[in-house]
Amino acid sequence: MTQIRPRLIGLALLVLVFASCAGDGASTIPPVAPAVTTSTFPEKTTTTLPTGQVSVSTDSEVPGDLLDQVAAIYFIANYGDGAAVKAERPELDAPGKLISHLEGLNTDSEEKIQLEASISSAAIGEEFGALVQVGEDLVLAASRDSMTWRIIGTKLTSLGDSPWYGTEPRQLFIIGSDARPGENPERLRADSLHIISMVPDGSAISIVGIPRDSYVTTPEGNRRKFTNIMAGNGPDRIVGTAEILTELEFDGYILTGFKGFVALVNEFGGFTVDIPFAMNEPKSKAHFSAGEQWLNGAQALAFARNRTLSGGDFTRQFHHGVIMQWGIAALQGKGITALPESLGILAEHTFTDLDAETMILVGAALFEQDAFEIPNVVLPGSPGWAGEASVVYLAEERSQEIFADIADGIFDTYEAR
Repeated sequence: MTQIRPRLIGLALLVLVFASCAGDGASTIPPVAPAVTTSTFPEKTTTTLPTGQVSVSTDSEVPGDLLDQVAAIYFIANYGDGAAVKAERPELDAPGKLISHLEGLNTDSEEKIQLEASISSAAIGEEFGALVQVGEDLVLAASRDSMTWRIIGTKLTSLGDSPWYGTEPRQLFIIGSDARPGENPERLRADSLHIISMVPDGSAISIVGIPRDSYVTTPEGNRRKFTNIMAGNGPDRIVGTAEILTELEFDGYILTGFKGFVALVNEFGGFTVDIPFAMNEPKSKAHFSAGEQWLNGAQALAFARNRTLSGGDFTRQFHHGVIMQWGIAALQGKGITALPESLGILAEHTFTDLDAETMILVGAALFEQDAFEIPNVVLPGSPGWAGEASVVYLAEERSQEIFADIADGIFDTYEAR
């Protein structure tokens, strides 16, 4: 994989810099109110569609055909008959299961519906993502060219609906590489290994850490330390190994090294982390008192790297989950309208095989559960030896129980650490 970078964030920053330098304060140009854009579906009465009409207006910038897609989606949700809508507007692009779900919300209304929306969009790697907010409602969309959009999820609270962010549980493999600045993160050891799992509506999410020295079976049938499998081979090999270990099929991976992690946290603005106990460890530069404190990228990395701890790497993997919980809390604090831009920042500083559609759906689901109610567990095991190598032998029965929870999306066997 090549590193993917958003193209629009840099342009937006240039525009902001230009605007801030355009005058000395003695003379200003009055701001221009954005033009209101309206999309109406259908534009005129037809004999094939149910009686009714939806108009969606916004003074936000409208990328491509996004507003037209939203108007059609609301028409289906209010009046039903997705097949007729597709016949009238064949360019409507949304999963068939989502259209069927929205048909079930049919309100049997015959009144014209007028909605006001706000739109936030951003480049996410080489693709694009958007979030349309209509009151308490959300419509999620993705695009490959920023002009032709696909509706991928909805949360139509105004119609009494729960989030629809897909139909199957999702599993992501999160990899922290041991790569220092100047090294290739995709070809070094993997020292932080986690599964983030969630049900489609985000009502159940979990973080599961895997000790880096776990003694596992590779796709070739060899037994090796988990941490060594990516070195010289790339992330696909370690994800394949994780699938053998867990008997799960992962949606994809997100990987970063030291440099990317520090830059990611800094560009996000840093965030507060509750340090569980005081630590003063010179190798990792982890010098912290206990309690909640704001961390920048370098400080968050120091906390993550400290392994001179009771419990060793088991505790360190748990601390990585703590960072994820507080990072999710910080994302939630920005509000869901910041999601597309935040995902763009994530894509800029990581390597991933996830497309924008998956990232948006996963990101939206993260807003559906309190960050600190997300279980954060580490697979149990015991240290041992494989020849001259120090390894971790995972507790097979307990690990399989956790993997079963991830597979069915019912996280009922986790125990708080």
